[in-house]
Amino acid sequence: MSRLTCLNRACVFAGLAWLMTGAAAVQGAGRDALQGTEPATRPGTGRTVWDGMYTKPQAERGRTEYMQACASCHADDLRGKGTAPGLVGEDFAFQWDDRSVGDLFLRTRTLMPSDRPNSLPARTYSDIVAFILQSNKFPAGEEELGADVDFLRQALITAKRPEP
Repeated sequence: MSRLTCLNRACVFAGLAWLMTGAAAVQGAGRDALQGTEPATRPGTGRTVWDGMYTKPQAERGRTEYMQACASCHADDLRGKGTAPGLVGEDFAFQWDDRSVGDLFLRTRTLMPSDRPNSLPARTYSDIVAFILQSNKFPAGEEELGADVDFLRQALITAKRPEP
């Protein structure tokens, strides 16, 4: 077999593996399709989205950016369309409950927009995540959501407000 044929086959297999990993992550078929997206915190340890992780102005910026970069696949109302998952309500809770805000940020930055992943500034991804949190009725806080994944992994997404 010629070197060119071997190289072509290797490229095809690498492309298929990449597509399968991305499709599983986007469709939620494999909650941990990306390495390093294991929940970094457990309930009762650290912050949660109920502590106010973003500001209202940040979520408003995120809404504008979402409409430009995300709504064509995930819909204006964040309910998803086609193969793009919903980002609110039960769809969001099923995919993200007991996962960290860092995992959500990292998955969004790494895979979205699907035709040009990691193409937006980190602040834009933070703003979009803030809009997603606001759309899921998590309260705003006094500080903007940042882009430090290690810090964001210390904050857990919990569908239900933790008891005091």
